[in-house]
Formats: sequence, structure tokens, C-alpha cells
Amino acid sequence: MKLTWLKDVATDPGPSVSVYVDATRDRATGAHDIDLRWQEARSALAGQGAPEPALAALDAVATEPTGVGGHVGRALVATATGLQLDLVLAAPPERDEATTGPVAHLMPLVRSMADDVRYVLVELDRAGADVTVARTGAVVGRERRTVEGGHDLLHKGSGDNRAEHRYQRTVQDSWDHNAAAVASDLADLVRRERPDVVLVTGDPKAMASLKDKAPAALASSMCEVKGGGRAAGTREKAFEANVAAALDVVRARRRQAVVDEFAQERGRQGRAVEGLDPVVSALRAGQVRTLLLVDDPTSTDRLWTGPGPLEVATTREDLDVLGVGDVVQVRADAALVRALAASDAEIELVPRPEEDGEEPLLSMTDGIGALLRYAV
Repeated sequence: MKLTWLKDVATDPGPSVSVYVDATRDRATGAHDIDLRWQEARSALAGQGAPEPALAALDAVATEPTGVGGHVGRALVATATGLQLDLVLAAPPERDEATTGPVAHLMPLVRSMADDVRYVLVELDRAGADVTVARTGAVVGRERRTVEGGHDLLHKGSGDNRAEHRYQRTVQDSWDHNAAAVASDLADLVRRERPDVVLVTGDPKAMASLKDKAPAALASSMCEVKGGGRAAGTREKAFEANVAAALDVVRARRRQAVVDEFAQERGRQGRAVEGLDPVVSALRAGQVRTLLLVDDPTSTDRLWTGPGPLEVATTREDLDVLGVGDVVQVRADAALVRALAASDAEIELVPRPEEDGEEPLLSMTDGIGALLRYAV
């Protein structure tokens, strides 16, 4: 996952106040619960020495409705200059967190977005398509549109005379023209939105026509999903489960591609490193292209950092040697995210085994590794 969207927040000189809370209001006591959680968080933050202007900025928004129903979370970051970030999360955080320090604590936000998939859903019939542009990590911002081909001879007869054959050819031409219109619109959309996958569902003949008319770049990103379509009577729960399964495949393939590349490069000289100290040294040099990190929300590891986002080390002495002043010790995950965002690097969170004895997806020294931009 690219972290450029977090660069401004991550590299703010701080001190920063970071809050992650359950923002669900569906329960009868939802609003009251949110008020109580914020008051508890505010008290804890004040005890940590959070700047009062930052707390005041959070007071103005922390208990306000998100405008989104269902079970959701909220990520808030503020500094003495005001609110820096306010995002509604697709699910509540694993636990509420409220911290203040010289570096914004952004790993819970990264974790909530790590499995985000940008996708286009195309629900087809022989007249056109309903198209939805969405991402799994966002609860707002879906774009829906309808593409109609404009050719309305859609149903073939069953006769076998010459006139009937001509009519059937005309109907087939209508399908093809409508599919071409959908393909053209989708190709433009894919170039603009750059989704991870295009999910296609609906009438089998319409899907076959679309695949035939789609440009190569569009066709290569298409994935058929059973059970959907524009017609009434779609079994929504079954179809939603099929969509979720297709998106899980996209996530797994994306993660596996990074893991496989790391495993390959680790066996060569200089294109990958593992272990906290070598990875931090590579970050300090701006060498890291993609960080691989075994996800551990309970980690208490800490790193030393200076005012600059790439001034990071496992020991204070490493920064003293470089002449870095105003050195402080911070959460390791906060320092890592700041350095990655500042250097336009990516992160791939590697899940931990769910059960004892289960083989990990990837074993790395200290649970951390990195693919490098250039050989050491």
C-alpha cells in the first residue's frame, strides 16, 4: 500500500494527538457511548501532556455524527495548529486508542486500510450495464453510473426462415453494439480510476460480448462473479458473498506477489534486507521501496528519531554519530510509517498465523523486511 496520501500528516513536526475509536451509533446508547469514550480519551490525552489547542480541535468533531450507519470506526489526528485528519473507517478499530507524542501514531489507520481494494462492479444485461466504482476500505464516495448501448433489438426468435435469420443477425448486432458501448465507457473508467479489479456479472451472453469487445488492458483486469445482474430477483446476500470472495482473492494475490518477490530477492545480494536494524538503516538512506511487516497490534517496540522523518535509528548513538539533535524515542510503528510516507515507499502487512503451530506466510528476522530501490 502506498502511503503518499498520509505524507502531510505523517511529516507534521507535531506534537500530534492520534485517536482511534468505535464510532458506531446503531445502538440505542450509541451517541452516549461515543460521548463517554471521548471524555475518557480526552482525560488520558491530557494526562499524557497533549496540547490543549489540539484537544480543543478534537472536541469540535470527536462526538459529532459521522453520517454513516452501521459498525464503523473513526480516525482523528490533531496538532496545536488544528485538525489534521478525520476519517470514517469501514470497521471499528480492534481497540480504542488515544496517544500523543512527537510523531503521529498512524499504524492503526494503515492497518485499517491495508486490505483496501479499489474495484469496479459491472452488472450487465444485453441493453447495457450498471457500473459501481468503490473501494473496500472506504464507507463513502461510491460512484454509480448506467451505460445504455442504445440498440433495443435484444431478443432472438426461434424461427428458421430467411427473414428470421436476418432478424437474429440484427439482434446479435444490437448486442455487439451495446457491448462495444459498455466496453468503451469501462476502458475510459479503468484508465482514470486504476482499479485493482473489474468484477463483471449478469447475463452470460452480454458478458461474452463484453469480453470480445474489451481492449486488452480492460479484459486482463476483468473477473466474472456469479449471481448478479440488472434483472430483478437477484439473491443479494449470495451475490455479496461472491463479491467478497472475489475481492479476497485479489488481496491474497497482491500480498503473495510481494511475499514472493521478497523471498526471491532475499536470496540475492543487496536487493532485500531483513531484521530491524538493517531495515531501519535502509530507511534512513531512503533505499526502501516496500516494507514488509508482520502485523502485531500489541507491539511495544520503540525507535529513536530526530526532527526529520528519515532520521531514525535503533539506538540513540546511531543518530548522535550523524550529528542529529533533538532526538526522542517513539513507537517503532509510528516512526516506520512516518519514514515510509516521507520517502514515497509502500508497506505490506503480513498477517500473523491465526493458530499456534500454523505456518507463517513469511518468516523474517524480527518480523520485518524490505525490498530495496537499488542494491546495497
